[in-house]
Amino acid sequence: MKRKALVVGSVLVSTVLAGCGGGSGEQTPPAGQTPPATTQASARTGPAKAVEIADKCSIVTESQWKAIGADQQPAEETSNGKAGCTYQMGQAGTKGWGAFVAVTGEHPYAEEIGQKSQEPVKTGDLAGYPMSAFKNSDDGCIVYADVADNGYLTANITKLSPEDPGVDLCQVAEQLTEAAVQNLPNA
Repeated sequence: MKRKALVVGSVLVSTVLAGCGGGSGEQTPPAGQTPPATTQASARTGPAKAVEIADKCSIVTESQWKAIGADQQPAEETSNGKAGCTYQMGQAGTKGWGAFVAVTGEHPYAEEIGQKSQEPVKTGDLAGYPMSAFKNSDDGCIVYADVADNGYLTANITKLSPEDPGVDLCQVAEQLTEAAVQNLPNA
């Protein structure tokens, strides 16, 4: 009986001491809880891309934007201080979507993602470029891709009316991001 108590006591002390050691720094969540998602995707393995583009609408080709579902002529615009291009399916106020795609060199992808107060709905890799997607309420989605050491590509999509456009907006934003990543020239 004493021996059994000694063994149990030793195991408990070992467990407590192991929990106090240097370890890997990872924390295990309490039973029944899942660990929080990480906002940082894998490291970029593709070559750095240019963040200065003269023709903002050239980063998604006509055949690409049409295949994705846009049916309006793209237009260069500026949104939140970023110069980019708007791609659109449908007319304003009708069932459809509008997406603004831009590449910027204002700060790194990790810094931009780190500023978000919510967790991404999806993280992944687009041909060697980490990406994160965030819901913009029920009306849209924004996707970021790590394309340069001090820059990122973004595709921000919203509904054109309260009607459901009949597509997954995050998926469309991801498709536009992937097309743009393929077409951006290397830095």
